Amino acid sequence: MNKVVWQDFWQSIKHTKGQFLSIFGLMMIGAFALVGLMVTGPDMRDTGNHYAQTLKTPDLTVISNYGLDKQDTKKIRHAAGSQTVEFGYMTDAVLKNSHESWRLFSKPQKIGRYELRSGRLPRAKDEIAVAAHFQKRYKLGQTIAFTEKKSLLGTKMLRRHQFKIVGFIRSSQILSNINLGQSNSGTGELKGYAVVLPADFDQSIYTTANLTYRNLRGIDSYGKLYAARLNDHKRTLEHTLKTEAPKRKRRIVAATQQKLKAQTTKITATKSKIQTEQQNLITAKQDLQLQQTQLTAQASQINNLAPAQQAQLTAAKQELTAKTQLLQKKEQQLTHAAAQAKIKLAAGEHQIRQSQKLLDKLPAPTYRVYNRREIPGGEGDLVYSTVAQVVEDLAKVFPIFLYFVAALVTFTTMNRFIDEERINSGTMKALGYDDYVIINKFILYGFLAGTLGTIAGVYLGHTLMPQIVYHAYYQSLTLPPIEEHFHWQISLIALLLAWVSSVLPAYLTARNEFKEKPAALLLPKPPSAGSKILLEKIPFIWQHLNFTHKVTARNIFRYKKRMLMTIFGVCGSATLLFTGFAVKNSISNMNDRQFNDLIHYNLIVAQQSPISASEKTTLNRQLKDTSVKQEMPIYYQSLTKIAGKNGDTQDITMIVPQDKKQFHQYLYLDQRQTKRPISLTNQGIVISERLANLLGVKAGKHITLTDQDNHQRTMKVAAITEMYMGHFALMTPAVYQSIFGRRFKPNANLVILKNGSRQNTRTMAAKFMKLNGVSGVVQNTAISQELDVVVQSLNMIMLVLIIVAGLLAIVILYNLTNINIAERIRELSTIKVLGFYDNEVTMYIYRETILLTCIGILVGYLTGDLLYQYILYVVPPANVMFNPALSADSFLWPLGVVGVITIALGFIVNHKLKNLDMLAALKSVD
Repeated sequence: MNKVVWQDFWQSIKHTKGQFLSIFGLMMIGAFALVGLMVTGPDMRDTGNHYAQTLKTPDLTVISNYGLDKQDTKKIRHAAGSQTVEFGYMTDAVLKNSHESWRLFSKPQKIGRYELRSGRLPRAKDEIAVAAHFQKRYKLGQTIAFTEKKSLLGTKMLRRHQFKIVGFIRSSQILSNINLGQSNSGTGELKGYAVVLPADFDQSIYTTANLTYRNLRGIDSYGKLYAARLNDHKRTLEHTLKTEAPKRKRRIVAATQQKLKAQTTKITATKSKIQTEQQNLITAKQDLQLQQTQLTAQASQINNLAPAQQAQLTAAKQELTAKTQLLQKKEQQLTHAAAQAKIKLAAGEHQIRQSQKLLDKLPAPTYRVYNRREIPGGEGDLVYSTVAQVVEDLAKVFPIFLYFVAALVTFTTMNRFIDEERINSGTMKALGYDDYVIINKFILYGFLAGTLGTIAGVYLGHTLMPQIVYHAYYQSLTLPPIEEHFHWQISLIALLLAWVSSVLPAYLTARNEFKEKPAALLLPKPPSAGSKILLEKIPFIWQHLNFTHKVTARNIFRYKKRMLMTIFGVCGSATLLFTGFAVKNSISNMNDRQFNDLIHYNLIVAQQSPISASEKTTLNRQLKDTSVKQEMPIYYQSLTKIAGKNGDTQDITMIVPQDKKQFHQYLYLDQRQTKRPISLTNQGIVISERLANLLGVKAGKHITLTDQDNHQRTMKVAAITEMYMGHFALMTPAVYQSIFGRRFKPNANLVILKNGSRQNTRTMAAKFMKLNGVSGVVQNTAISQELDVVVQSLNMIMLVLIIVAGLLAIVILYNLTNINIAERIRELSTIKVLGFYDNEVTMYIYRETILLTCIGILVGYLTGDLLYQYILYVVPPANVMFNPALSADSFLWPLGVVGVITIALGFIVNHKLKNLDMLAALKSVD
């Protein structure tokens, strides 16, 4: 293009700044949403992957409740798959003078290393490095102490319990500062972790095995390929260890019985020694009695003896008296020692009998193979991957919808721009300029507006959106700041979409427009012809409309393209607003519904297995404490099932109440849609709704779950209950006995506290955990805290999308309103000359906008509900179900936001029409 054409091009932009900026804004908004949502997930994955690679985070971790002996370690080393294995120790202990449970790990060499935040890792036996989120509480060099409860076999894990802090660390496996997982000490909730040297553990067998696999190196650990390969390795390892449980039990029994035999032998030897000493004492006493008899006989003849013999006899009597006294003293000492020994022997024999009973009832060992999300304490990794997945799932639908709406409005805007430039283009054509030169002007206009807007959106999407999401979770998770990478593929897609939206319509419209002769182009484009509309054929309605309403109805159908653009544009904004507020409402109500309306118990107190009579008595005494409002015996077990998009092992809480009639006081069951109460019956089990959705089952179908002994249990689903967090399987004792083939016997208690506050719940949990007869306490707060991070992140994303939707509504309504005014400027000038007041002129044209906006909002409700249902299906984590109930806010907010924008624009339109130059408009060429 020559200089004249360039000057004309820049003049066109100057005169149509509003249209140029609207295209710029539409493309920026679309590119920001598309690129921002598309790159944030990969950026989060890259951050997590690099962090895991730096710290050599294990791919799989094996934990056995009885540890891993030499045979176990040998099996794990030789399991199929090329891997690196490192064995270590860990135990849960309670911070001294508190209820806080900490997990102490042995310092690793290769796998599962720690990020050092300050100080150093331990080098001596009395040194410790603690979690970095305790830096405000402790200082380097400070001493920290722990207490620990004895194991089932009466042993402790640690050699020492007092350490000097030498460093602050972050773990590669515990990524959360809020929900660190369950613990078997303290309150039942893990509050911290630390690292000590392996020598600080008083154990001859390992407790954990961390594995990394060669064919998983460098692969996206959040991707499908990694998950598929990892699941193969996991199944292989589980199959290898499955046959080891009975063998390991036999080894434990044999080793323990050998110890008991040695103790029994020692007790028998001690008894024999006491008996020998007692027999020797009896013999000595008999000898003294004989000597006493002889001396007595001699004494009877003392008068017949010589003086020397009498003196000798007297001396013998004195010696015998001394021996008697010595023997009596020795007898007293032996009697006292024997009494003490008998007490000790009785205690030893009792301990041996108790140990033998425990050994006879000892359950088989369990080997659990965990991936990064499943490992105890891995809730942070689960939350992080969930947030990344949520962003990616939203990216699959939100930007597409945005771009669709933006493209439609941009198409209309370009059409209007070409119409405005019609006479100017006709002049250039008459002067001899080729069509392609004129068409290139419009192509360049669309290209420049679309490209500049997209570049701005791409930049904001790459920088702003990742930071928004990062600041939603960074205080809760211990990962490094999110890495920002340039993703050229999605950036190119955004540019292509922008060119399709702004350049293509410019080319198509201009090409068709300039097929006309210059003489025709020099005349304004004739307005759309009016025609009889459908409403006029309904006299009952049409006759009751006043003049202005009839004009409005005719004009709406007269400008069909603008009508559709307005409806689609407002519909797009209303859809996004409706969905955003519906999701916010859904996730904000889950906690209240779950823990106020459905779950009424505060604790599940699980008993030690086996539990002695004295331990049972102590536990029952605590259950009757004045702080406990009521309690119910149940059978409690954690079942598992592989389900969900990532193929993770889902933990399912199985509860079998002793009294099913009173069970509703602890857990209220109902059918969510109908709110009909559900009772436990002997027809099958009741499962939570999220679990039913994951498994794709309905009432009357059968499911198969894995119990803690790794046995598959098939059970019939009788009903599906409303539940939002966690998976549940509930049944009567009769159903339990038929499924598991054993007699129902409670092993836990549901507890409702008089004071259900979070602090008091933790205090009571700590009291229960101190009892030897308690193996663990489950609090309701753990999964709630885990979900808070996801909710916070999703809320932040929804807020951004709501703002984007609001901006989209502003741009669309402003743009289309301006186009409407520009197209009908002569008509508006005419009615103003005819005597219409300013407000009447404004409403003459703006009534159409209000009506079409209302229609767009109504349509937006329908499409918004479809989008909302899609999000409910795709976005929630595997153990969470969003509350699908819609609130009034979901409908009122879109109406309010779009309504305020419409009213505000109405004042702008009124001001613009008030200052309209009617003469200039009416003098334009017909």
